[in-house]
Amino acid sequence: MINTIIKYLRGRKCHFYFSPLGEDKHEVVVMVHGLIRRSINFYRLGRVLQKCGYHIYLYDYQTSRHSVAEHGQHFKAYLEKIATEHPDKKIDLVTHSMGGILTREALGHLAQGQNEDNEILTRERFKRIIMIAPPHLGSDIARLCCKYLPFVARWVKPLADLSSAPDAYIHQVPIPAGLEIGIIIGRFDNEVKEEYTQLPGVKHYLKINAEHSFIMHMPATKKAVISFLGKGHF
Repeated sequence: MINTIIKYLRGRKCHFYFSPLGEDKHEVVVMVHGLIRRSINFYRLGRVLQKCGYHIYLYDYQTSRHSVAEHGQHFKAYLEKIATEHPDKKIDLVTHSMGGILTREALGHLAQGQNEDNEILTRERFKRIIMIAPPHLGSDIARLCCKYLPFVARWVKPLADLSSAPDAYIHQVPIPAGLEIGIIIGRFDNEVKEEYTQLPGVKHYLKINAEHSFIMHMPATKKAVISFLGKGHF
């Protein structure tokens, strides 16, 4: 654990794994953080889900160093490794902010009309996906930063991709079809507008009293995540 903390403090990738406590549900939950955050942001919620009997993986990535497309391919490779290591288990995903966009990118081969032949990550491998505060239509803050603070956009490579501008890459990211998805949004989220969180075909939405950065720590979020993973509704 000490070596893990040292790696984390040095800025190196730091994935976490928690084996299930109590009755094993034989399901894997992969948790993906958002922009300018690290895996530790999902640590507390991961521990809660561990006690519910899930195998927990906290994915870590250095958010500013690659584009959304590149991050998505790295995340896909990570998911393929987990799917190979757990061939008999369903995979659930819990994401925050840009983590939801990476999930769409990683599972782009499951979009309507795409060919999933020879893919490890088939629709049947996944059970449920929960996206917390996802900027599916981009972010106005990202757009304004790119316009007025271009040096920030050069330093944070995914920022332009996440812009709400009509020509931003966010509008080209594939939308996986045939997956059970639930979306949790914050009533006081000033980073991602409510209308920007919408995703075609998704019918499970929940709005809670929270802002963007700490929404995953709210008791209402924990309760909603446990409910959706277990029952398919909030």
